[in-house]
Amino acid sequence: MQDNVIRLKDGRKLGFAEYGKPDGIPLLLFHGTPGCRFMTRLETASWIKENDARVIVPERPGYGISDPAPRRTIMDWATDVEELADHLGLAWYHVAGGSGGGPYAIACAIHAPERVLSATLLCSGGPPEIMPSSKEMNSGNRVAFFLANYAPLILRVLFAINAKSIKKQRPELGSKDSEKLERLKSKRLARLRLPEWDRRVFEAQDPEHARMQAREIFRQGGDGAYRDLLLVSRPWHLDLKRLTVPVFMWHGTADTNVPISTARAFSGLIPGCETHFIPDAGHQLLASEEVCSQMVARMLSATA
Repeated sequence: MQDNVIRLKDGRKLGFAEYGKPDGIPLLLFHGTPGCRFMTRLETASWIKENDARVIVPERPGYGISDPAPRRTIMDWATDVEELADHLGLAWYHVAGGSGGGPYAIACAIHAPERVLSATLLCSGGPPEIMPSSKEMNSGNRVAFFLANYAPLILRVLFAINAKSIKKQRPELGSKDSEKLERLKSKRLARLRLPEWDRRVFEAQDPEHARMQAREIFRQGGDGAYRDLLLVSRPWHLDLKRLTVPVFMWHGTADTNVPISTARAFSGLIPGCETHFIPDAGHQLLASEEVCSQMVARMLSATA
C-alpha cells in the first residue's frame, strides 16, 4: 500500500492509497460514508493479488488528507477522479463504490464512458427517493438520513462531537487499552441488531486498525462526513438513463444498512444493470474474498 497526494487543477489536495500491483488492472474503489483511503483488509486481500489488480482508493473532500470542497456535488467527484486518472497515466479504468461510494461510481460512469470500462455497486445506497424509512433499515441509518434532510445542523454538531472525541484518544494502545476496547466492542455488538455476516466481520476486526481508520476519517473534523452524508441523502442529480457502460450490482439479502428492497428498486432504474444478490450476506461485502473475487472476475469478463 502506498499513501499519495496530488494537487488538483483548482488547487485542492486529493489523497489516495494504492493496493496491489503498480502495473495491474486499474480499479478505482470509492469508500463508504464516512470513509477514508485506508480500507479494511485490502493490504492482505488475496483477490487483489490473484487478479493482478491495482486498486486505487481516493478520499473524497474533507476526509483524511483530501482538502474540503464545501459546495461540491456528486458529479464533481467524477472530475476529480478523471484528474487523478490523468495523473496516474490511466487511459481506462474500472470503478466501484461501496455503500455511500455507490453514487460516486455512477457519476464517473456517466461522466467518462469512453474511459470507464465498468461500474460496480457493492452494497450501495440508492437514490433517496427509493430509500425506505421503515424498519427494514437499521435505526442508526434511519436517524442519520432523517437528520440529513430535516435537521442538518444537529447532524453537523454530532459529527463534530464525534471527531473531537476521536482526536482525544491516545495514538498508541497499551495492553489494558486493547482489552478495554475488546470489551467495549463486545458490548456494542451485543446492542446492535446486526446480521450474522456483519457480526462476524466486526468481531474479527483489529481494534487498532479501526482506530486508525477513525482518526483518518475525522482528521479534519466532522465536516467531511457531514457534507458527504448530505450529498448521498438528498437528490443526487444524476441522470441514470445516460449510463452506457456495464453496471454490476452486488448486494446481500440480509443487509440492514441498505435493505435488499432498495437494491432491487435501484437496479430497476439502471439500464441493463446486472444484479448479484448474495443470500444471507450483510453490508460488509468487501470483507468477503469470495464475493470480491467473483466481482473482479465478472468485471474483467465483461470487458475482455
